[in-house]
Amino acid sequence: RNWSLSPWGMKVCFSADIHGNTDHLRRILRCATEQGCETVVLGGDLGPRGQGWGHPSEKKRIRDILPHNNDGSIAWDHADCLTHMQEGFDRQGQWFVEEMMPLLEAHRTTVYIMPGNSDWKHHFQPGGTLDKLPSVGRAYCDDECNQDSPKVMIINGEGQIFTLRSTGGGPCVPALALSLVPISSHRKKDWERKDWRWQEEQQLEPGASLDGFVSSGHEPGYVKRKRLSAKPGWDGKLPERSIETALDEALRDDGEAPGIWFVHCPPRHTVGDLTSRGERVGSVALRAAIERHTPMATFHGHIHESVDQHDGMFKEHIATMNDMGARERKPEEEAERTRVGTSTRDRCTVVSVGNDFRAEAPHVIVFDTDDPGNAVRMKCA
Repeated sequence: RNWSLSPWGMKVCFSADIHGNTDHLRRILRCATEQGCETVVLGGDLGPRGQGWGHPSEKKRIRDILPHNNDGSIAWDHADCLTHMQEGFDRQGQWFVEEMMPLLEAHRTTVYIMPGNSDWKHHFQPGGTLDKLPSVGRAYCDDECNQDSPKVMIINGEGQIFTLRSTGGGPCVPALALSLVPISSHRKKDWERKDWRWQEEQQLEPGASLDGFVSSGHEPGYVKRKRLSAKPGWDGKLPERSIETALDEALRDDGEAPGIWFVHCPPRHTVGDLTSRGERVGSVALRAAIERHTPMATFHGHIHESVDQHDGMFKEHIATMNDMGARERKPEEEAERTRVGTSTRDRCTVVSVGNDFRAEAPHVIVFDTDDPGNAVRMKCA
């Protein structure tokens, strides 16, 4: 379906969770072109997870390669595990440079890229693997909407408001982006944080681990072991701050928050956060921020199977604190306000792409920035 762009908006293609599947990336960009999108946003988990390149035919799983304890669990403290992570770091950087970047550079529009929890942070940092390339710039907030920007723009995953630009002198739209996810059982910890400031260790999700690995440009092999802090309370230091604090700091300026958010992790209890095990793993702090700041729409990846777990439903409304008068409205008024596709600042539309890199074809979300609640999800043939 190739629906027309409104005179005031910008047509955007969003996807996530490519995990090094080059064919998926190629299809996503082709789909964006076919739909006439003026810019593309790739919302995290772009590179391969381990030593492979993300192709479905690669059957080896991490549990088949790494040393195990007597009880069958992975011996993460074994030296081979650190070596595996360091080799995966190199492999991911190689994929970014040799596979991803040629496709992004050849695409007709600007492409915004943000890391996800599976992407090593150093590749995206100033002076890192991607930042050194001449065709790459860094997204920032530009009130004057300067159109002279590099072809590929890196979004700061720690929490940032940036200007989303169209290609060819069209409109510019402010947006918020965040890569952080709640602490989990995964061992890459660059983007994992406490969900809220006062969260205690016993309040983490079942199976969550504070121990893992982070990337560092000052470390031999670029990866080192790290134990995350779960100390409740003030968390102002950048490497330790919670998702709640990161959102508060990104949105601390006076005035209305951006109407469009790109957050790798979904909010709690939505179409985006249900795992195949039946667990809800979205961010509580993110949901609270949505209810408080009332964006028009938020776009998420992270949990590949959640849309399928909801029988294909990929978007829903969250009532916000501005919706206090809902009970006083007439039924016909309420029906119109809750109709999917109606963008209001007292209802936020939460959208999940539900992309699985192991599937034959990827999915994208296509939307107009003037009416993001009317987003559509499509499979890229």
